[in-house]
Amino acid sequence: MARRPSKLWSLVVVASALGLPNLAGCPDPESAAGEKAKGGPKGEKATQWMKRAAEELSALDLDDANDSVLKAAAAAPGDAEIGMLNARIALARLDFKGAAKALEGIEGSEAASLRARAFWYGDDLLHASEELSKALEDPAFKDPWAKPVRELAGTQGTGRKPFTLKDNSARVLEIRMPRDLGTLLLVPVEIDGQATVALIDTGVPEVILDQKGRSSPGWVTMKFSSPDGARSMEYRDVPSMVQDLSPFTKGQTVPIGAVLGMNFLRRAHITFDRLADQLVLRREEPPAPPRMTKVPVGFYNGGGMLVRSTIRKEFEVSSSMWVNTGVEYPLAFPDAIWKKIGVDPKTLTSHEGKAMARLLNIRVGGLDLGPADALAGAPQIDEVLAKFKGMDVMGQMGMGFLAGMRVTIGEGGRALWLETDDNTPLVIAPPSGTAITKPPKAPPKAPPAPPAASSSAKPGPVPSAKPPAPKPAPAPSAKPAAPAPSAKPAPAPAASAKK
Repeated sequence: MARRPSKLWSLVVVASALGLPNLAGCPDPESAAGEKAKGGPKGEKATQWMKRAAEELSALDLDDANDSVLKAAAAAPGDAEIGMLNARIALARLDFKGAAKALEGIEGSEAASLRARAFWYGDDLLHASEELSKALEDPAFKDPWAKPVRELAGTQGTGRKPFTLKDNSARVLEIRMPRDLGTLLLVPVEIDGQATVALIDTGVPEVILDQKGRSSPGWVTMKFSSPDGARSMEYRDVPSMVQDLSPFTKGQTVPIGAVLGMNFLRRAHITFDRLADQLVLRREEPPAPPRMTKVPVGFYNGGGMLVRSTIRKEFEVSSSMWVNTGVEYPLAFPDAIWKKIGVDPKTLTSHEGKAMARLLNIRVGGLDLGPADALAGAPQIDEVLAKFKGMDVMGQMGMGFLAGMRVTIGEGGRALWLETDDNTPLVIAPPSGTAITKPPKAPPKAPPAPPAASSSAKPGPVPSAKPPAPKPAPAPSAKPAAPAPSAKPAPAPAASAKK
């Protein structure tokens, strides 16, 4: 795959360009809006269940966290602090009705902000606007997400149904991603009739348009078309924020006019396969591929995607990782995590100006993938990860890693379906021993696209067009680690911010 020098590897570019933790639903840590709602005295049983639920949320054990917080609520009915925790757990599980219910009767700007997210992602625009108006009345409340969303959900949102598909849209649409644009998921799209290039980014929650020609948030129409123009999918009433996207254009041959976040992606039932240059959009949930591994995911306040992972070098650490397809590097960890796995970041080999090392093993959910390359020293990574309030997030997972797999966002966004093949280890741990290298090259001509689905056909998975795997080169100096033992996970990393 052709690769040009790019500045997109830099976390500071991504974080500052999109205000990432804020747009991902992270209140400013210094904001008084993060104050805990006051509740009456809790008994010891309720306190213990609440503490356990908070620990399980931090570790992204969402089903257990949900069970524990419900027991805490039963032991202390009406307690505001438990209700707030209950809402955060529900948002992490994309249970928007459950989040709103948990916050009934709880006052304050933080509660109003959480309710607004539940209503917004649940497409209840009127109530989202009302709750954000309440939150913004608090002079101490800081959240850059709030004002543009209130504008979209208020008078602009009257009578709208977000992400409505035009009736004659295809049921399944395959789009070819240009190979010469590198590893990122860049696709052609029309926005209000204007052709541009969009970046698929699981690291942010919203659709974001470049500020050139647009001065404020608005509702737009997005149209995706097949290469021959015979089929298309047109989404109407798409809420979009506006920011300067010029940092994403640096190092690219074409300007990036839009970033498509999870509020859209989880509704489009997408599959991406970077090695096959393929993106698939669907009207409905597809059947699960026969050979895949299901990996449950969670979300920070309904926004950025997180996945439970385990990494190993000299020692093993288990925690969640931010799945961010908006960056080209493979994996990235702050210095504190490198030290936890027994590596001094100052001793790491530099490759193309980046400090790199090879992990002995990475496990994503229940999928053991063996050795993988990772980056150290990404600018401001500690500050960005610390803003995921109440959750341990040890690092980022970028397209340099995910390019080795065929990935489907399944179950309404609640799971990733990962398909691997012989190419996977060659991408995540290249035989040369260097990281951020070119994935295996595809054949000159890709196989023909599958036939168009009829309007009555049930959408299903589109076949992969992955090239045959090249013969593996001799392994690097370190032997691949055996699958990580099933012992109890190591202590959560210290990179998280305590609630």
